[in-house]
Amino acid sequence: MTIYKTFGKLGAALVLGAAMVIPALTQAQTLELRISGENPMTGLDLQMAERFAQNLQTALGDGFAFEFFHTQALGDETVHMQMIRTGQIDVYPMGSDAVSLDRSWAIFDMPFLFSDRETVARLLDGEVGEMLRASMRESAGLEVLAFGELGFRNITNNVRPIVVPSDLEGVRLRVPGSQARILAFTAFGAQPISMNMGELYLGLQQGTVDGQENPLITIRNRSFFEVQDYMSLSRHVYSPVTLVMNGARFDSLTDEQRAAVIAAAQEAAEYTRGLGAQADASLLEELGQSMEINEIDIEAFRAASVPIWEAVGDMAGSEFAAQVVAAASN
Repeated sequence: MTIYKTFGKLGAALVLGAAMVIPALTQAQTLELRISGENPMTGLDLQMAERFAQNLQTALGDGFAFEFFHTQALGDETVHMQMIRTGQIDVYPMGSDAVSLDRSWAIFDMPFLFSDRETVARLLDGEVGEMLRASMRESAGLEVLAFGELGFRNITNNVRPIVVPSDLEGVRLRVPGSQARILAFTAFGAQPISMNMGELYLGLQQGTVDGQENPLITIRNRSFFEVQDYMSLSRHVYSPVTLVMNGARFDSLTDEQRAAVIAAAQEAAEYTRGLGAQADASLLEELGQSMEINEIDIEAFRAASVPIWEAVGDMAGSEFAAQVVAAASN
């Protein structure tokens, strides 16, 4: 029988010490994985990780066993990025903070680079994705299994509707720990503040920050609509879920296991892209009951983004960034 244990924050506190020393199963061909993410199960990153595990369960049957941690059971995103590199966990669905491990991920902070999901899928499932895989393996020792979706990000705040870049002037906006995202919003006139996602609701509620930027499904699932007055449909950047495995762990797999892992991850990626598209189509009316929603002046923002592209491109690597921009434009 396949072993499947899932732990939220409280459950993990009881088993974490023992779990760290659980030996591998005695059957040589059994794949045992520790999968973890810091967010609740409602997030697309954790749904991708769960789908990945379910796919492996179907493919390998009794040849697969796993433990699944979520909702900061093992810590926040900073802890997870350390644990995946040291092999304390085997699989981790990374969000925007992947850029802290590999500067190439700064391309996802180039405003208005990606216009639609079809373009994103073509690039990430193709040559751009392969270049990113090679880069992450070299820079952090992690194997990128597939690129799922967090989605196109939109701006919410409690100051005013955001229509043109100058409307961001002075707005204290929470952003992930990405220097490129900070640079972009600084150029637009905002006051970007880096803050862990787990602290954000309280930060918005208490006025520590005025606003934030996330996909619609995250705004709903994290209940940010309860503490925000305005939502501006900017779709300024697309954030993927980068599902990674510890590189040494990946290399230890048999050929059969490796093929099953890659196939399971790719299907999970496509699954979350579908969930993101469905959410974008269905959530506007729901969120509009709590927040005032407006469209942005896309041309004004694109014009203001020209110098940002060059600066972010330098962060990601100018040659690589130029290849991505060219591929996205075709």
